Amino acid sequence: MANTIQKDFSPNSKDVRYLNRDFSQFRESLINFSKTYFPHTYKDFSPASPGMMFIEQVAYVGDVLSYYTDYAFKEGQMFSVTERKNIVSLASQMGYKIKPARAAIGEITLMQLCPAADDGMGNYFPDPDYMLIIKENSQFSTNENAYFILNSVVDFSINTAASPRKEEIYSRNPDGTPLFFLLTKKGSVSAGQIYTKEVVVGSPSPYFTVKLGEKNVLSILSIVDSDDNNWYETEYLAQELVPISVPNIDQYEGSLSQYRDSVPYILKYLKTSRRFVVNVDEENYTYIQFGAGISGTSDEIVTFDSNLLGVGLVNSSRVNIPLDPSNFLSNENYGMAPQNTVLTITYLIGGGLNSNCQSDEIKNVASVLFDNPSEGLLPEQVELLNTVKNSLQVTNMEPVVGGKDAETNEEIKLNAMAHFASQNRAVTQNDYLVRIYSLPPQFGSIAKAQIVSDSNLNIGINKILDGVIDSNNNGSVIDNRVNNYFRKVSYDITNPFAINVYILSYDSQKRLIKPNKALIKNLITYLKQYRIITDGINIIDGYIINIGVEFSITVYKGYNKKDVLLSCIKTVQNFFNIDKWNFSQPINLSQLQLEIAKVNGVQSVVNVKITNKTSLDGDYSPVEYDIKAATKNGIIYPSVDPSVFEVKFPSSDIIGACL
Repeated sequence: MANTIQKDFSPNSKDVRYLNRDFSQFRESLINFSKTYFPHTYKDFSPASPGMMFIEQVAYVGDVLSYYTDYAFKEGQMFSVTERKNIVSLASQMGYKIKPARAAIGEITLMQLCPAADDGMGNYFPDPDYMLIIKENSQFSTNENAYFILNSVVDFSINTAASPRKEEIYSRNPDGTPLFFLLTKKGSVSAGQIYTKEVVVGSPSPYFTVKLGEKNVLSILSIVDSDDNNWYETEYLAQELVPISVPNIDQYEGSLSQYRDSVPYILKYLKTSRRFVVNVDEENYTYIQFGAGISGTSDEIVTFDSNLLGVGLVNSSRVNIPLDPSNFLSNENYGMAPQNTVLTITYLIGGGLNSNCQSDEIKNVASVLFDNPSEGLLPEQVELLNTVKNSLQVTNMEPVVGGKDAETNEEIKLNAMAHFASQNRAVTQNDYLVRIYSLPPQFGSIAKAQIVSDSNLNIGINKILDGVIDSNNNGSVIDNRVNNYFRKVSYDITNPFAINVYILSYDSQKRLIKPNKALIKNLITYLKQYRIITDGINIIDGYIINIGVEFSITVYKGYNKKDVLLSCIKTVQNFFNIDKWNFSQPINLSQLQLEIAKVNGVQSVVNVKITNKTSLDGDYSPVEYDIKAATKNGIIYPSVDPSVFEVKFPSSDIIGACL
């Protein structure tokens, strides 16, 4: 008798599939499951049967659960997320803070009257005692009540290449001597209107948060409590060091104050526990969040006692809390929480497409903050100072543009991914160049910069230091007299990961010069927050190769030779405009000849010659350069050592002739 093999229908052996994703697949799978494992229990699978009702209800629940499983996964990935709330949350996790709007930015022209003063020998000049200092956040407006604020201090007493001042005689006395000068200076503005809000804080609350009731808050200008303590905005609550500006005056900086004209402020970092972060939600409302410390002890006044130094081990008998010897602080609460005080929050609202305006629309002085104290002045001097303040006028020569509405969802996604990849660190040469040129203008101006790896120092610099002369070094700067010109401002030969930063600055006439010590100090301080810990930064003076240009042309008949020659000289001056020249940029003689030939009336360019100007020829750089040896196929190649070609005195160093 044959044995009959019985199929095992126990629960553990039932075939359950997990690949069903939607309602129809769930429904079909449940029907097949019932037919396979319960063939004698239920056989009516018609659409109107009670069994099908339960099967379809289960399929419906499975379909909904499947949808939310897929949705949760999709909304958890930056590349597939669609809801703005989730986009903002993921961007925040990646370290990117969304922008509610962008303010239009531009340049305004400020004008003031300044009394004339004389030196007793008949020479008249604007009286420095009445030159206005206009603080940042001063407000200006259009006739349509669109407001703009000043982004940085405008100091009429400063006249440098980075911050030039124009002056002309405005009125004269009956005897013809100047009475008032008209001073003109430019400043940077951005769209927005200043608002103030007071928040009463009682008992301390960790991570105390304030919601501002207005949308499109562009920035938090200041937060001051009732005890006149300043609170500082940081990128994250764990950030203890906050950049601040210290006036470059004798009282604070001593010898560096001699460079105040070009470097009005010194960059420093303040270690503080009074800090906050700013976040923006999906509806463009701004939230201000403070720290969690509620002890009331400020980080600034915590002192370190060597008797309490411990390593933070559980079995340590000397200290029962982890202590970081690098900062001597035991506060791990990400800053202080305000308590029993009143916070005065000043913030800027505006921006968007509506903040853009055309030229000559910003005409009104709404609210100006002057830094010209009247204490100690005689009554007539106070009256004159008030007259000068009331004479302030403003306009914008160019349109103020750049205003933009809040970021779209796609823009947030792309910006967040790019921000996460950069990690806010300087890694490549371009990263360092961007940071160098981003140095805020109040800390000085870097005119030219180049990054070179430390190994390249041996190519030319060591030869300079040793006084070696090598005429075959492709025109390298290798003259003995350059030893007195070359400075290794900040150089660490022991660091194999060091990079060499060659920099140059401008003087008041926008001519290249070596950077001063105050500018170097600010640059080093600024770069420290971005560089990788193993990187070293060598700050080195770049080389200036002063040149002269001689050319000759022929002119078509019927043209005035003098006018054509003057036009050619202007063309050459524009060609060698220092704004267009950087380190290691060659001179293309063919291109120069072509620009001269384009001048109306020029028949031919007979000759173009570049000569080297050195300190032997006058007030020039001491660097000697072999132009002839560096010229190949109509191109004058730069030195191996980082250098910039400059026509220092365009009015005299460019000489033309008509044949």
